[in-house]
Amino acid sequence: MVLNMTCSTASPVFYPVGSAVRSNVICDWLDVTCSPDCSFADALDNWLCGCGVAVKFRDVSSCTYTLEAGGGVGTLRVDTKFNFHRASASGVFLSALRAVGLYRDFINVLGLVPHKVTRLDAALDVGLDAPPVLAKLCSGYGGSFSFGRKALRTKTIFETRVSDGAITGTWYAGHMSKARVSCRVYDKQQERLFYGKVIPPLTRYEITFRKDYGCSLWDALMPKSIFYSHSSGLVEPPAEGFDDWASRGLVPWVSEPVDTDLTFDKFARAVEHSEEFRYLAEKASRFGPEGKTLVLGRIEALLDGFIREAQSTDTL
Repeated sequence: MVLNMTCSTASPVFYPVGSAVRSNVICDWLDVTCSPDCSFADALDNWLCGCGVAVKFRDVSSCTYTLEAGGGVGTLRVDTKFNFHRASASGVFLSALRAVGLYRDFINVLGLVPHKVTRLDAALDVGLDAPPVLAKLCSGYGGSFSFGRKALRTKTIFETRVSDGAITGTWYAGHMSKARVSCRVYDKQQERLFYGKVIPPLTRYEITFRKDYGCSLWDALMPKSIFYSHSSGLVEPPAEGFDDWASRGLVPWVSEPVDTDLTFDKFARAVEHSEEFRYLAEKASRFGPEGKTLVLGRIEALLDGFIREAQSTDTL
């Protein structure tokens, strides 16, 4: 059962994490936008192909790539609209890049051209059971929470946990609003259980920063500063401290060189390990020689069309 509950009024306080195990702060969502006249889209596509990242969907104005991590499937959607280009990466996609050591290169590719970070989610996991954390947030804030001068409306979506009957769920500040900064705190253990994954008690804190807030790719690469600079009233800062986020804007982002050239060797490896080709081959095999002829004929027709287009472009 899902309940929408109104928080009672009380004095706002931190929820003390004490000696509870906490994760590093990670970037759990990233949107970066650039101009069509100077875009990262082609370089990003070549780099992803060379890394063997699968294309799941493509049309004239968007392309969706997928990666798996932690039992989930993450997506990167690249929109190439008339007036803007945008790369939008989910948390699972970013986690998959971190797991194979490609995260920094990904950030560097996005930063090869003038750009703007239009959404960044910074997240922290703390080894605490969520129900008492959520209850304290509800009792501590009387329907509103503020990251600055403007108060945000709070909202809770609660449910009964099957394992022990505890009331758990998600606490929001600024949910579905146009606020430049908003947050949510939720039961990560319960979320993972929904996907059949059993993990120890875990509470997730996520702070979302939207366009015009001044985030940079430094914050995507090193989100600890921006998270803890805005976590007052949610979770206590780390004992070792953190850098002042406001000063980050004084250091402009400069990408390190990344090889985005799609060589024949890189392309050959991508084809060899392509799950799409494997999928088509498996399906075609059900129809014997007719299936083989159909798939090879379609691929040949597509290749001939692209080759003719490339040759006509070269002669202009």
